[in-house]
Amino acid sequence: MLSLKQSRASALILVRMIAMLQRGLVCVFFLPSFLLAQDFTGQFPYHHRTHYFDFYATQASPKISEIARFADGFVQLVNRDFFTADFDYPIRVLVFPNRQQFQGFLIQRLHIPDPPNFGIYVYSNKFFATYEGSGLGTFAHEILHPLVERNLKDRPQWAIEGIPTFFEKFYGFWRDSELVAYWGYQNPWRVEQLGGNLQKLDLKQLLADPTHIGASLSVERSESGWRMVSVFLWQQGRFNRFLNLIARHDRGGFPTYFEGAMEMPLERIIPLWQRYLDDVAGQRAKIMRLPPSAILDDENAFTNFANANAISLSQPKNLTE
Repeated sequence: MLSLKQSRASALILVRMIAMLQRGLVCVFFLPSFLLAQDFTGQFPYHHRTHYFDFYATQASPKISEIARFADGFVQLVNRDFFTADFDYPIRVLVFPNRQQFQGFLIQRLHIPDPPNFGIYVYSNKFFATYEGSGLGTFAHEILHPLVERNLKDRPQWAIEGIPTFFEKFYGFWRDSELVAYWGYQNPWRVEQLGGNLQKLDLKQLLADPTHIGASLSVERSESGWRMVSVFLWQQGRFNRFLNLIARHDRGGFPTYFEGAMEMPLERIIPLWQRYLDDVAGQRAKIMRLPPSAILDDENAFTNFANANAISLSQPKNLTE
């Protein structure tokens, strides 16, 4: 049982965390010291080790093997196609059978009164907690948090969530042991969350350091708005260049990494941004029909899946330099 002093310390940390709880996905960087010393893996009898991850679960399940294969393949994909994915592997993953048990653990053991719906990465303890049905997109999003913090340390504030959220929507297949994925799709629930504000998203305010603006910007400061920026960069063929510039601490002669990636000042980008928002709004009905992120067994199954769901396989040529 927690002492009064520990409870107060936990409450103080939670006050700081409340602003980070966004529609079920959250990255937690620090916990009180009395929680850091706890090893939660003892309550999980099932253990599955991969090259990059240690999975702990309350029961054996084919779903966990599927998640484990994807997780290793995804780290290899990031390392191959996006940026160097160095980390102190393995990352521990706690997998619960369902959302109720996942949220119960967060409430009872981590003392988070308003737990997220899908997954949480606890940076200080180097573990990720989720449940079997949370989806591959959740996994991809949360895996990116420690990889970004380790390898892209100079990322702008908006990209703390803007980069991981980009990776939560994808379709792909296995080519032997290699994961092949297609990117740049809008996420239906995030477009729904933006609602009528979608075409009003202010690019300058989305890119601004949140410590330099007021706290009244609700939609614009959301993860969903930041994801729109990352997908914009991808569709412009500039997302990989953005990542590479951050890794090299090189703004390309511009004030921000975003402008350096686009190789033009913000004033020239804004009309492109507005056309992008208008295009997304015009395709809203089609976006809302997109299925959840999925990885198919092989290329033939993937092609059939893409055709059945009217998923475009067109990908922009992304500049790296």
